[in-house]
Amino acid sequence: MRFKKAYIEITNICNLNCSFCIKDNRMKKEMIIDEFETVLKKLDKYTDYIYLHVKGEPLIHNKLDEILSLTNKYKKYVNITTNGVLLKNKINILKKYNNIRQINISLHSENNKDNYIDDILDAVDELKTIFIVYRFWTLKDNKLDNKMLEYLSKIKEKYNINNKLYNEIINGNNVKISNNIYINKDKEFEWPDISNNYYNEHGFCYGLKNQIGVLVDGTITICCLDSFGVSNLGNIFNDDIEIIMNSEKVKNIIKGFNDRKVYLDICKHCSYKERFNKNK
Repeated sequence: MRFKKAYIEITNICNLNCSFCIKDNRMKKEMIIDEFETVLKKLDKYTDYIYLHVKGEPLIHNKLDEILSLTNKYKKYVNITTNGVLLKNKINILKKYNNIRQINISLHSENNKDNYIDDILDAVDELKTIFIVYRFWTLKDNKLDNKMLEYLSKIKEKYNINNKLYNEIINGNNVKISNNIYINKDKEFEWPDISNNYYNEHGFCYGLKNQIGVLVDGTITICCLDSFGVSNLGNIFNDDIEIIMNSEKVKNIIKGFNDRKVYLDICKHCSYKERFNKNK
């Protein structure tokens, strides 16, 4: 079994408090370097792509340089999802590593930072070889709000976007605007939670098919949306991952998705799978 990507939550601490992000009462912590290396060792044969994100802001990690150095040591490609607030401050660290494949910048984040978008655009200028995705992921009725339109206006000016391309951005979901630079739009989603009102026992998902997640405390999850670790396949710091991957629980989860019959309760309360079912 190999995964297209493994989400590793190197920290669940964030420098923002956005309303669209599900709240939790988990202990705030960040992985120490030895813990992160343990994760890389145990996932080594399962994936070549590491995504430094579940909850939390990865650029806030006190040992970001060492974290990235380890991904380089283990020859892993890295994707980073960030709210962008610290991007300019961390630029010298990010520029050091040619294994960083993509940085997703969540421009839908709620912040009051002066010169926020200008600092991000300046930082991106220095990341020439990395794919950059400007994300607007909290659309309602597929429309950008005023703050997003303000940011988009700055982007339009920065990249000399003509009216035709601008209309493609407004009407499309994923548009290339320059070399290695994209704008991605999507509607706001509801985080899976066993106490929410959504419930569907049927459907398909890519959890454990092409992705796996590891929370900051070592809890192994089936995907990047299970931020509470409810799917809990085991703990990567304590358990043998090969035994976990061959367990009846994992087999039942995968078989359930293949049969379009959802096995886990948390997945029955996840509306995100509806996005995959449209193509199935």
